[in-house]
Amino acid sequence: MSVLASLTPQVRRILVGVAFSALGSGLTMPYLYVYLARVRDFPTSTVGWVFAWMGLLGFLSAPLAGTLIDRYGPRLVMVVGLTVESLSIGSLGFISTIPQGIVVASVIVLGTVGLWPASTALMTRLVDEELREKVYALNFMLLNAGLGLGGLISSLIIDIGSIASFQRLYLIDAATYVVYIGILLAMPRGAGLPLAAGEPDPANPAMQPSWGLVLRDRRLMAMVMVSIVAITCGYAQMETGMAAYVVDVAEIPPRTLGWAYAANTAAIVFGQLLTLKVIAGRSRSRMLALAAALWAVSWLVIGLSDPLAGSASLWVAAGAVVIGMGLFGLGETLWAPVAPAVVNALAPEEMRGRYNALQGAAWTVGSIIGPASAGVLIGNGLAHVWLGLVVVGSAVAAAGFLSIRTLLGVGVDTAA
Repeated sequence: MSVLASLTPQVRRILVGVAFSALGSGLTMPYLYVYLARVRDFPTSTVGWVFAWMGLLGFLSAPLAGTLIDRYGPRLVMVVGLTVESLSIGSLGFISTIPQGIVVASVIVLGTVGLWPASTALMTRLVDEELREKVYALNFMLLNAGLGLGGLISSLIIDIGSIASFQRLYLIDAATYVVYIGILLAMPRGAGLPLAAGEPDPANPAMQPSWGLVLRDRRLMAMVMVSIVAITCGYAQMETGMAAYVVDVAEIPPRTLGWAYAANTAAIVFGQLLTLKVIAGRSRSRMLALAAALWAVSWLVIGLSDPLAGSASLWVAAGAVVIGMGLFGLGETLWAPVAPAVVNALAPEEMRGRYNALQGAAWTVGSIIGPASAGVLIGNGLAHVWLGLVVVGSAVAAAGFLSIRTLLGVGVDTAA
């Protein structure tokens, strides 16, 4: 692949670490809701609030993560975060009470909160500007290939009636982080530090890197606000809302989730290189709007699984879930290279950590609202209200991205 050939060995090794750790995560990610609700017998609404708490804690921790990335560099933040995440993920299989689940979930968040902004900053600083969008896409493709393969493997070996099978999966997941940590530790100590940050001017505090400067960037704030809507009604619903709707409302066997995630991954792996050609030279805001529109359509298709389960067969209903998640994946192939490209086109070099952390906070806010709303609505018999909200919300996000095109300006809005 020409993109891979143009990358340094250092960057290629990082991509290997991403793919390997994603394989472990894929073993467990599709079943987190099932594990807590069905295996550990947490009430559906409680599971929703656990996910919401994780989002709130991530949101509160994001500013510190961004500051640490800018001060100490993304590599160190990633090593510490991956180590904490590995230990906490391994512990997740051995919880037995709700308080234990909340504690372990909290530690997981503290480990992961800095990983996305740190890895994006690291990649941005290690590749030339004209390759960044392609590297974001390649990173996302490998990430999802690992997640999908892991989900497919776990769907074949998981046993809902066996706690031990889940414990084995979480321990394997924890072990896969070791490879990624080793790759990062082998990198030069200064890797990922600002390329040309310059020395701050103590006589001009207004120009010092700070969160005040970040929050006054109207273009970034507009991007973050619309992203919150898109993530709340999109990504944040995949683990809780979608799983609860499919398993509890449509009453489709939980194993279907593994195949649905595999379809999602297949769409990403096989569609990502094609969409890179589609977005080249096009408006980034329009591509993000198209991604959100595809998510709205995907939720409509998944929503058909409930009536189909009653009027047709579980196989047909399961097919709707698989097709819907495939459509969702096509939207992701547009989102993955474009959203970080917009943020990093706006970011000054010395504040890349903060800019990426704020965009990462959009994920955590979505992770507060999304799971909480899904847990409350679906847990109280209002599943079709939930479905309407995610469909309409995704459509609103599509309109929101179109509305910020002029604000971003041609230089930021046009893909390389």
